[in-house]
Amino acid sequence: MSRLACRPPRRRVATWLAACVLWSLPASVGAQTTNLQVWGNLTFNWVKSQRLAYELDLEPKALVAATEDTADWRNIDVTPNVEFSPRGWYDIVVDTTVGRTLQTDDVTTTEVTPRLGVRFHLFSRKVHKFNERTPGRRLVVRNLLRVESRNFFYGGTASGSDSNVRVRNRLEFQVPLNHDSMSTDRTRYLLADWEWFMPLSDQEERFANRQRIRLGLGVRRSFQWRYEVLYIWTRSRNTIEDDFSTSDNAINIRIKRVF
Repeated sequence: MSRLACRPPRRRVATWLAACVLWSLPASVGAQTTNLQVWGNLTFNWVKSQRLAYELDLEPKALVAATEDTADWRNIDVTPNVEFSPRGWYDIVVDTTVGRTLQTDDVTTTEVTPRLGVRFHLFSRKVHKFNERTPGRRLVVRNLLRVESRNFFYGGTASGSDSNVRVRNRLEFQVPLNHDSMSTDRTRYLLADWEWFMPLSDQEERFANRQRIRLGLGVRRSFQWRYEVLYIWTRSRNTIEDDFSTSDNAINIRIKRVF
């Protein structure tokens, strides 16, 4: 029997992955407070070697639909990032987000959040031209574990500051749809991930304990350009003992330029 005959259908893998993500969405979303947001990401990535890469991410966000008692807001985050790969199976990730949020109730928030994390790769990776590292297998499975120190400074009708420490863990999946590898140009792919946000200290911010699921489609036009569109669903609660009481829905458009 040939290798082609033994290979599982591509659509079957993608359908299975999407079904698992959609199945995890609870049926009680309608009972929670919901809203709709639009996010954007413009990311610049500089691959300096097989082990080192720099990144700069610009991320605007805006609330476009919500309940009447929810204040309108818009936000811009800027995040420089450094990734170092000591071994093929994990990366060290260091970044800092600087953000500004404006609300219609005349409250402004400035955020400064440094992070330290490790990304684990389930499968070994291959090194291609341009020092690009891609998984040795078709299905990409990664886990990103981060600790962040979140610092908020309030202005306008509010004053003061707040800080807390939070752990984030994100399990990531990617699968190419029309090629056998994510390193092939003009590859369309499905991506999905699940992330849990867990505060380690007391915080004044409401709903800091969160779960987030992302599901989307991407196109790798070339090594230099990638485009993605994602649906993001986040549910939040004040403490582990509380029920989830809010549900955020977002459409995320992402463009990445690699040098």
